[in-house]
Amino acid sequence: MNNPFILKKEIEIQGYDIDYGGVVSNIVYIRWMDDLRTALLKAHYPVDVMAKDGMAPVVNKTHAHYKRSSFFGDRLTAEIRMTALEKVRWEIQAVITNGDGKTVFTAVQSGAFVDLRNGRLSPVPPVLAKLWAAYQAEKL
Repeated sequence: MNNPFILKKEIEIQGYDIDYGGVVSNIVYIRWMDDLRTALLKAHYPVDVMAKDGMAPVVNKTHAHYKRSSFFGDRLTAEIRMTALEKVRWEIQAVITNGDGKTVFTAVQSGAFVDLRNGRLSPVPPVLAKLWAAYQAEKL
């Protein structure tokens, strides 16, 4: 089984992604990471279904490293992957590279799942836990 929790995508820089200095604003990389995380979840447990189930993923930590600038017109490729899915905690890693294959951004983000009815931490949703367990078992 290939890692079911990995997503690679081309990113198109928009005019509104550029800051006053003509480069992609730092906050945009975080937005892209959030978009990618949502897309990664969508394949297995879409956020709208999760919300109907009274669940939501929440971020509690993001470590971002901005390695080089990106400019309007640059070709970027983003890859995001789940690196941990524990009892109540998840962790993802993101890497964005430019058209020359040079890394422009890396990040590690972690969080948990929360029960929307009471605001408390909730175990990882079973559909995700089962898929993660199958992937981990096959790696052995």
